[in-house]
Amino acid sequence: MLTFKVSPSAVLLGAALAFVTADAKAEVYSFDFTAFDSQLTAVGTFTVTGNEVTAISGALSGVVTQTISGLVTNASFPGASYSPDGRFIYDNFFLPGDPHFNANGVLFTTVQNPGGYWNLWGNGPGNYSLFESHAGGYPIQETGGVAIAAVPEVSTWAMTILGFAGLAFARFRRMAKRGAALAGT
Repeated sequence: MLTFKVSPSAVLLGAALAFVTADAKAEVYSFDFTAFDSQLTAVGTFTVTGNEVTAISGALSGVVTQTISGLVTNASFPGASYSPDGRFIYDNFFLPGDPHFNANGVLFTTVQNPGGYWNLWGNGPGNYSLFESHAGGYPIQETGGVAIAAVPEVSTWAMTILGFAGLAFARFRRMAKRGAALAGT
């Protein structure tokens, strides 16, 4: 008959695994737009709920230095809307594959350009456009690539730390037992 000895640390680890959410679907993504001519970069994070981009933050640098102040919400989601200045059509729709944004793209504002808007959209795999609207025109029109990566959730970091702590504790116990066995001989 096989018997298993269950240590208190194994029970604690099992309880922690059950407590921390099992569905570790990332909803926060980092992005890095770099224009093909290297004149403009935009870096930051955005939040996705379902397929809708619901928040964005970050900064633009190069030909301008601006801080992203927020997303322009789309009351017609998943349909498209016009930007408040009428210069862009946008939908804030996120796609899991490249391109991550469709031809309508994501609309956001910056602190330094309160009357204008920025639109980032996908032209095709590896090809994106980032335009600024201001005073009835498009003073900045850049095309480039975007790198997008999922940002690990807090539960993912907690599981990683808990796993390393469990390994360290198991090694400590093994070394302690080995030291006690050597001392007894």
